[in-house]
Amino acid sequence: MSDKYMLYDWDEQPIGYFQELRLENDESYRQHLTIYRFRKHPDYIPNQSLDRIYVGILDTGGAMIGQYDFPLKRVLQPAESIPFSHDGDWKLLVHTYEQVARTRRMFEMWDLLRDPAQLQCGLWVDFNLEERKIWQTVARTYALQTNKWRNQGQTGITIHLDGRLITDEYAFFFMLGEQLNGPAGYYGSSLDALSDCLCGDFGPIPPFTVVWSHYHYMENNELLQRKNENGYTMLKVIQTAISILEESQVTIIKE
Repeated sequence: MSDKYMLYDWDEQPIGYFQELRLENDESYRQHLTIYRFRKHPDYIPNQSLDRIYVGILDTGGAMIGQYDFPLKRVLQPAESIPFSHDGDWKLLVHTYEQVARTRRMFEMWDLLRDPAQLQCGLWVDFNLEERKIWQTVARTYALQTNKWRNQGQTGITIHLDGRLITDEYAFFFMLGEQLNGPAGYYGSSLDALSDCLCGDFGPIPPFTVVWSHYHYMENNELLQRKNENGYTMLKVIQTAISILEESQVTIIKE
């Protein structure tokens, strides 16, 4: 069985590898991370003062496709052990930057990206709005980590968007990224990021063409009247993104 995770420190020195993890709150809402079947890297020298760990997500070929870091407070089990001084299971008191349930869901999503032979577009289609926010972070990290920019620097290509699937601003950015850069592709996750991607280094560059089927279905979708965290309706964000694309010599054909 291939390893699913790699553990490394602040200096990017490998600590070891492991198969599974579990993240949960205890009765005091402290955050516990349990690492199962850990194997110490032969060159790692255990460090009592280790205060931050990085979990690298590995694909089925052993390549890193993403990462997440945890400030490490102390080892809970085995008791009184120097962190990762031997093989086995480790239970740690850590800190997470998000709610535990949200971070746990993020690690579940990473499992969808592990097998390069099984990657496909639209993995996010059945996600609810909150899950799409998490997928946005996963897809961006995946793209930046793996540098999977399809048709890098190419111009004149044609892509297709389906307005029936664009029920929020996240769906728009996901679909645009996948059409330009392949499964779990990234081409911005906000208006500023979209402008940056159009300047180069993130796949194709203008001029290119977007054939947008069922455009009016999207335009009349009441779900897009929901407001985002900045107080703008999601339809307004998409319409502004369209203006940015057109100003950057992207031709949009609405069908």
